[in-house]
Amino acid sequence: MKQEENEIICGLYPRVSTEDQSRFGHSLDEQEERLQKLCEFKGYKIYKVYREEGVSAKNTNRPKFQEMIEDMKNGKINKIIVYKLDRLTRSIRDLETICTMLEDYNCSLESVAEEINTETANGKFFIRMLTILAQLEIERTSERTKFGLIGAAKKGHLSGKPPLGFTKEKDSKELIIDEVKADVVRRIFKLYLDGSSVCSICKLFNEEEVLNRKWATTTVDKILSNQLYIGNMEFGKRTNGDNQIFEDVVPAIIDKTTFECVQKRKEKNLKNFHRKIVYIFMQKIRCPKCNKIMGGSSSTSRDKTKHTYYKCANCNTRINEKKIEKYLMKFLNDMLDFFLIVDNSFKPTLNQDTENEIKKYKTIESDLQEKSDRIKKAFIDGLLEPTTLSSELKEIESELEMAKNKIEELEQLQESMEYKQDIETIFNLKEIDKMKAKADYVKTNNLWQKLSLEQKQFLINKYIDEIEIEVDKDYNVTITNILFNKNEIENIGYMFRNDCFDMIVNVKDRDIILSNYKSEQEKNDYVSTLRNFYNIKETTIQADSFDITSLETDDIIQIIPQEKNSKFEKNKFTILQIEV
Repeated sequence: MKQEENEIICGLYPRVSTEDQSRFGHSLDEQEERLQKLCEFKGYKIYKVYREEGVSAKNTNRPKFQEMIEDMKNGKINKIIVYKLDRLTRSIRDLETICTMLEDYNCSLESVAEEINTETANGKFFIRMLTILAQLEIERTSERTKFGLIGAAKKGHLSGKPPLGFTKEKDSKELIIDEVKADVVRRIFKLYLDGSSVCSICKLFNEEEVLNRKWATTTVDKILSNQLYIGNMEFGKRTNGDNQIFEDVVPAIIDKTTFECVQKRKEKNLKNFHRKIVYIFMQKIRCPKCNKIMGGSSSTSRDKTKHTYYKCANCNTRINEKKIEKYLMKFLNDMLDFFLIVDNSFKPTLNQDTENEIKKYKTIESDLQEKSDRIKKAFIDGLLEPTTLSSELKEIESELEMAKNKIEELEQLQESMEYKQDIETIFNLKEIDKMKAKADYVKTNNLWQKLSLEQKQFLINKYIDEIEIEVDKDYNVTITNILFNKNEIENIGYMFRNDCFDMIVNVKDRDIILSNYKSEQEKNDYVSTLRNFYNIKETTIQADSFDITSLETDDIIQIIPQEKNSKFEKNKFTILQIEV
């Protein structure tokens, strides 16, 4: 387009961000109309309208702005017209750059709402002052917003939708615990600490249709990282270098020890990508030479036997897994015996205060029912779409079912506590005796060796954080220290072996269930139930102990140890087989 001498060819630049449009009504159509009227009044020719929609003026990386600048450089326009200067820029630094470009390419700037003339020194000074004032207002608004958010954070007020497990008090912004959904959060943390991955938790929850929603890995990962669940609120997490944590400002759903254990596990799991080979002590072994955590490696011998090792990436030290495992069980057995003797703190869950828990869940049940009624009324009044109604009711029904199940579970527990003190004492003594007997049985029969690699890895992951070792010149392994998981240290003497016992063990390539101890009546009731579905053959062995590997295992399904009626009785084991 060829310009005549002194002819003014304009580029019109209307711009809105979504905030501008909602707060001030600066619509693009309104701005464009005002710009065109100015050109018509002053006799300017319009080359093009560069409509910038939904883009902030925080920088000049804007598509239409850059297109306009290119047209200016190519001589297609010699004047830029804006509604207000802040439509062009709000940065004094960017304004300096724009003014320099305008001078270099003989282009001027004009505003509808302000008296601007970039062709004079006074005019240039004036637009700089306008930009400084605009930037000052932005910074003041930002500061006011920041102080407001910090004040809200200190009071435990959260803007926006609360995360899973929390809800907001009516008539206030304070967060309170939504007990039904909080149980889901607690379950996520427990599953993760027990060795489940984020993916497996999502898969499980989607299969169970927990809360009737679709579970994504990002959702579970955010839950596991959110400090709000331990009562802390983070402010400025997304800003650079301005992260603040306000502690204990909301009620906690997860205790701090559990949260810290999960963060450590997450950090280790980042390095522990999916492998085809199972390493029992993955991310647990410290290098004896440089103290770094060792990774897994493997090799195959000529007879095609797989050998697993732990290798240090820092100093190339390599140690055979079998040597670590052999010494570990010797070291661990002595330590578990010590814990078993000194640990008298075992308490069953029978002594929890169920009455208040039942009241709490009945209140939740009532609130959910009221919420359901309100939603149905909103639908009848035409305030809700059918799809929204269906989605909301499904979620409420799921929560109601969880609350009812919890009430039923607690009421059953309460019924069994009619004579709470006496039952508690008897129950404690019996449970401790059972667990001691099981611990002894596991140790005597070396059931550790019967576990699969995955089961061994699960137990090590659950109970042990790190293992420190020493290696001599012949690569014989000595364990110098074991750092146990603090969450599991209470009753570890019982529970480690208890978990060994209750797992399915593989004997002669066949899985066998090693059951918990049962009384004669419990055993009979259990077998009677099974016989409704299968032809069960029942055999009883009476002995102090026996070697599982000596049994004919082809059709053995389960081994049930039975409680002694007196200390003089020998151990009694019931063996269950399925008859074809």
